[in-house]
Amino acid sequence: MKSVKATEDIKNSSESVSADKGRKLTAAEQKRLDAFNATADEMMKDGYARKDLTLSVKKANIVGPLLVLPFEVLFIGLFLLVYGITPLKDFINTMDARRYMWFMLSALTFIPCMPLHELIHGISWAPGAKNKMKDIEFGFIKELLTPYCCCRSPLSKGRYIFGSMMPMTVLGAVPCIFGVIFKNPYLMIIGCLQLLGGAGDILITYTLLRYKTKDKNTVLLDHPTDCGLVVFEKVPKALHVSKKANNTAR
Repeated sequence: MKSVKATEDIKNSSESVSADKGRKLTAAEQKRLDAFNATADEMMKDGYARKDLTLSVKKANIVGPLLVLPFEVLFIGLFLLVYGITPLKDFINTMDARRYMWFMLSALTFIPCMPLHELIHGISWAPGAKNKMKDIEFGFIKELLTPYCCCRSPLSKGRYIFGSMMPMTVLGAVPCIFGVIFKNPYLMIIGCLQLLGGAGDILITYTLLRYKTKDKNTVLLDHPTDCGLVVFEKVPKALHVSKKANNTAR
């Protein structure tokens, strides 16, 4: 009885988080949320226990950048270790209109990289999805001026983490590496900004890695409207039968 109640409490908690976001869902988002809830219900009927690993936007905005900070320090420190402080001083002291233009263009790449970031999520998740790219959906939150990507079908833990970290790797770590190799401060700017743009992804990955799954038959379902995901773990058959009996009795 306690296990059933805990599962119901988790589900109710997830629904209240969605309702408390203070943002009216679009028709497409509501459709995705309904499909998500239907899939979640089916998996629970099939003997899976549900655990929500969703995060508040406030936590993502505060804790996420703190997790990114070590990576920023690593690449900037590596650049300074290889070339010293002189290139940075020269870059600042010789700042003219041309350099300033390139500096601003480097910073503004953050804008076109936002949809590219989401596209990389989708491409990385698709091979592990049931219907490949057909299960990948994209959207845009007008209130936050934020594009997003979600996967409609369950994913393995490894595939979910791979897809979560790929944008930060491709758009953030790779430019920083080339920035160090070619002594290019503009690539360093682009890379560091994109690392910061992956703050939410690394926080979700960190949260998932801290959660110790109890069964190999564990699948993850990306939440369509909240920041984070839901973990489904296979419940032992005897316990699942007991839960069904308790539900019937209630």
